[in-house]
This record gives sequence, structure tokens and C-alpha cells, in this order.
Amino acid sequence: MISVIVVFAIVTVLSCPTEAGYQNTFEATKGCLKYNSHQGYKFTHPYFSTGAYRNVRRGPNNATEFRFGVLGDHDGIFRLAPVQNPYDSTLMHEIVLSGWAGTKTDVRRYVRTSPSEMNNYSMFKIQSSYGLLSQFDPLMFTLTIYSNGSAKLAKDGDKYPFFEFQDSTLSFRYIGFCNWNVPVIYFFDCPL
Repeated sequence: MISVIVVFAIVTVLSCPTEAGYQNTFEATKGCLKYNSHQGYKFTHPYFSTGAYRNVRRGPNNATEFRFGVLGDHDGIFRLAPVQNPYDSTLMHEIVLSGWAGTKTDVRRYVRTSPSEMNNYSMFKIQSSYGLLSQFDPLMFTLTIYSNGSAKLAKDGDKYPFFEFQDSTLSFRYIGFCNWNVPVIYFFDCPL
């Protein structure tokens, strides 16, 4: 009889919801600006000047740090460009978080000639990233870019980056956000 009571007590405790199960992960976005992207990949999305960001940290080794958040099932797309309207044969970069239906992350370089057209496409790095993004909890991370074009993306609270690459032509004067085929919400200019 005592073992039945002990088992019942354990099952009752384990089946009760805890406060941790109801933690508000959106508190991590406090102080961020927000952009909703639902128009698709070929839409004329705005590009935001990083020079106007309130929350930028200059680190050692000429590093520049920005903090972002992404909320969506897949295809969180960041476009880094040297100009605000990069449609006049502008060399630019794109970081795709959880592309290919949420399975891979990559970085690309290309020349964009209009919102819907590009050429000289080159993929620098691609890696598995299944489960990186979620439509329920924002992925909060820091993007660190060094003067030599090295870039690292590290989740909040993680010591090591989940993605990194290097390209000496990388420019981040303007950053834009877009989606592929599902809506994605971006949090940017977040407090570091």
C-alpha cells in the first residue's frame, strides 16, 4: 500500500505544471525594434541603417556586435548591404537561418539588381540547423562582425557560436529582413 501511495505522489508531482513551463520568452525582446515580414522573398523590404541603431557594442579586435531575435517556423533571412536601396548591381550578403524548411543555415553573396533579381550567386557556408527557429519562442542571438569580414552568430547565453563565416567583402551598413513562404517576425537593435 505504501508503494502505491509513493507512486501516486510521484505521478501527481510530475504531472502538475510548473512556472518554468509558462515562462515568457518574449521578455528577451524588451527594448528591441520589430519588423514583420510576410510579403515574401521578392518584396521590396526596407533596409535599416546600423549607424542609427541605439544598441551597438564595439568589442575587442575591431568587432561590432548587434543583438537580434527571430520568430518564425523557418527561413529567417538577414540581408547585409553597403547601401539603403541595394538594387543597382549591389554586392551584398544574405544569412538564412533555418532555410530549406527549417533544416539548414547558410550564408550567400550575390549582386542584387532588383528586389526580385540577383546574379553572381555564391554560397559560402551551409550547415545543418534543424529546430533552430520556432513560431512560439524567439531565437535571440548576437551577431559579431570583425573588420576582416569574419562573422559569428551566438545564441543568448551560449559561449560558442552556432554559425560563423568569413568574407572580406562583407558590409553591414544596412540590414534588411525578409521571409520565404511563411511569416517571420524580426527583433532588431536589441539591448546587448
